[in-house]
Amino acid sequence: MSSTYTDLADRFADLFAAVGKGDRAREAGRHLPFAVQQQLREAGLGMVSVAAEAGGEGAGHEDVLRLLMDLAAQDVNTAHLWRSHLVFVAAVDDQPARTRRRWLRHLASGEWGGSALAERSGAAPGKAATTATKDEGGTWVVTGEKYYATGTAFATWTIVTVGMEGADLVSRRNSKRAGGVVREPERAVAVVRVRQPRVRIKDDWDGFGQRMTATGSVLLDGAAAEDLLEIPRPHGPVPVLEEASLLALQVGVARAALAEGVDLLRRRRRTFNTGTAERPQQDPQLLEIVGRMAGQVSAAEEMVRVVGRAMDVAAGLEAGGNHDDGSLASAWDDAMIAAYRAQAVVPQFVLDVCTHIFDTLGASSTSTVLQLDRHWRNARTIATHDPASFKVRIAGDHLVNGTVPIAYTSAGDVPDER
Repeated sequence: MSSTYTDLADRFADLFAAVGKGDRAREAGRHLPFAVQQQLREAGLGMVSVAAEAGGEGAGHEDVLRLLMDLAAQDVNTAHLWRSHLVFVAAVDDQPARTRRRWLRHLASGEWGGSALAERSGAAPGKAATTATKDEGGTWVVTGEKYYATGTAFATWTIVTVGMEGADLVSRRNSKRAGGVVREPERAVAVVRVRQPRVRIKDDWDGFGQRMTATGSVLLDGAAAEDLLEIPRPHGPVPVLEEASLLALQVGVARAALAEGVDLLRRRRRTFNTGTAERPQQDPQLLEIVGRMAGQVSAAEEMVRVVGRAMDVAAGLEAGGNHDDGSLASAWDDAMIAAYRAQAVVPQFVLDVCTHIFDTLGASSTSTVLQLDRHWRNARTIATHDPASFKVRIAGDHLVNGTVPIAYTSAGDVPDER
């Protein structure tokens, strides 16, 4: 039986709160949350989205996104690690039955997944400079450099997009689940054990936000691959989850900024002679700002939940089995469009909250001790992962022209003109 959001939220509430208490100290000292992630792992957080029949919690998409927002409201860095694990789970869940069962067993045993999908450089969009080849013993080995490898340093396994030399050596499957066609036969997703001599992780992420996620480089020098998976369906759950989960992280940041700002406003005694009340927490102008921000947070959260519900509709159609390939792809496209529409609203609302919370306080709120700026830095950094303008354009193109949404599954460098 699948677990509900209420069950999961009650179970993890105290642990999430404990995670949040160490957030500012980790930020100040740049302490990667290895101990915190281990606590979450031991508590079973990694099994929340694993299918119930495989021994996991089998939570629905909306429930998972709600729980992700809850954790992000306590510590968005740690939540981002779980987000990478969720993508790992979704990627293996989107495989042929035998492969799916094998990896879900790994995950149900408590193992944790990371993500190393983006090339550092040297590859055009849709291509992979990182390669998988067979060594003399017949083992697939991976060579290359990945970046934006969020969560890999904390994981048992990481997924790595690779170009394959000798693609004909890899068995590919035509199936209804794959959309009736062979998926990108020249690319695959390698599953690589993180703790092995030929894998090196560098904490060289120098962004001004999300600094405790180890979002840096992964160097692979002939690293053994445990498995080669099919590239996830472009009209399927993985691309939608990647979008929705980033939006959920942003909402968590806004909730954290609002909660922290409101607490400071309640306790504030210093005021201005141009104010309209004796105390700041009674000032109608400041209360109006807070009310507007509360509305923005609620609206952003609801838009994320709308995406989750659309994902649950598509997942239910798929689980029922009574569908054709076109209707299933269309259901996942509907979920993707919901995510793209949310891009028109969520990032801006979140950044507004992270900015305007300072308008309810004074110059003392910029103290480095409080670190209120971390909310804006984190929100701004997460939003750049997924540029909203492209996605909003696609949502408009779909509404006006009925254009099928594009799922961006890769990024890369534009080749130099010769």
